[in-house]
Amino acid sequence: MNSIHKGSRSIDSNPGFLGLLFVGLLLAGVVAWYAGGAIRTARAAGPTKSAQDGVYTVEQATQGKTDYGEACGGCHMDDLSGSGQAPPLAGDGFSQFWDGRTVYDLYEVTRSTMPQDKPDSMSTEAYLDMVAYMLQANNYPPGKEQLKDDPEALKNIVIGKKSSQ
Repeated sequence: MNSIHKGSRSIDSNPGFLGLLFVGLLLAGVVAWYAGGAIRTARAAGPTKSAQDGVYTVEQATQGKTDYGEACGGCHMDDLSGSGQAPPLAGDGFSQFWDGRTVYDLYEVTRSTMPQDKPDSMSTEAYLDMVAYMLQANNYPPGKEQLKDDPEALKNIVIGKKSSQ
């Protein structure tokens, strides 16, 4: 049997050391197993839907277009192309910025910053309707249910990615 010698004592003649080594390796294995489970849980808790899954209705987007025209079109243009400091809300500019973010992120930025002269001045429903309109303008398909005032549900809808389901 090979031994590691330290002075005149060998490790294999010290049962306490082998026991500690075994417990240490066992503990490291348990920590690695637990961490792997925590990572899988965190991944599972991420966005579970995609805007590609049809997360708004045509009626909601239609109302959103009306609200947008009244509150946003002057700066972001009626075609959502943007102008000056108002960024585009459709096309490549929208996709590049919002890809991988959630519908909640889009709702919250819209609600808390727009209209620029009166942020958070519209109803929650109006902001959700305008988000539906922006999704429609960016070729996300409609579905059978409206976007609802449910922050947790909105945080679970990712923009720009295909559904993992």
